[in-house]
Amino acid sequence: MKSILVALAAVVGLSVTACHNGSPMSPYRASVESRALPVWAASAREGAGPTTSRPEVFEGACDIAGALATFRDALGPINPNQPGSFTGGRREINWDAVPPQFTNTDDFPPDFFNQPVVGRARGVVFSTPGTGFRTSDNNFADLNLSYAEEFDFFSPVRTFQAVDDNRTIVDFFVPGSTTPAVTTGFGVIFSDIDHPGSGMLRVFDADGHNLGTYLAPPCPGGFSFVGVKFPESVVARVEIISGKGALGPESFDVSSRDHGPARDLAIMDDFIYGEPIEP
Repeated sequence: MKSILVALAAVVGLSVTACHNGSPMSPYRASVESRALPVWAASAREGAGPTTSRPEVFEGACDIAGALATFRDALGPINPNQPGSFTGGRREINWDAVPPQFTNTDDFPPDFFNQPVVGRARGVVFSTPGTGFRTSDNNFADLNLSYAEEFDFFSPVRTFQAVDDNRTIVDFFVPGSTTPAVTTGFGVIFSDIDHPGSGMLRVFDADGHNLGTYLAPPCPGGFSFVGVKFPESVVARVEIISGKGALGPESFDVSSRDHGPARDLAIMDDFIYGEPIEP
């Protein structure tokens, strides 16, 4: 594993455009795709849109335990993964409930964590401009041996990434149903963010308004965390940018000195988010 360096993240303004390949279960995709969306908040240090109160932003690099614990406390106690909504609290995904048949393959079901059964009813459905999703129990080293030296898991042992793209879209539903939902906030753990801007969240409300872009601070070879929490349940959709490109046999990280050209690649571990409730 390469040595962990602590880098200072520079905040940059990013323009946001519409996304592609929406999940058929998402009611928000048509309004989002129909136009370019304004940036109400260009970074974690700027405010949210005019229809919401200013959010709290939580971030950590390398030693992320404190930021993660504070974010969890802000969202509230963890809820059982059962169908239906609770009045508050949070839910989490650490990927280790994914069975072997959906591990190290490119066919992870986008609605795996929104099934109407205990354990899988967590109120999220995924989509991507890529070709699917993959969970890994070897930090994607089966795709490219160099990844064994680049990536690590935060919670043992599975990690997650879109296939053939670096973008993952998360839509929220009342757990175990097709009823659209909103939440107070969302956070994600990244592995191996080398440069500012290689890991981020773009947050949207149910009308497709952009509520801000929030950057994960870099930690080469280590973990980065970014989370955002609003005073009200207003978040209907989150777009996650994980790295500057897709993983693959010919795709190498910037720290792989023996290969070129290379990009700042990253993978994801835990998702933490407020309880999805009906608007």
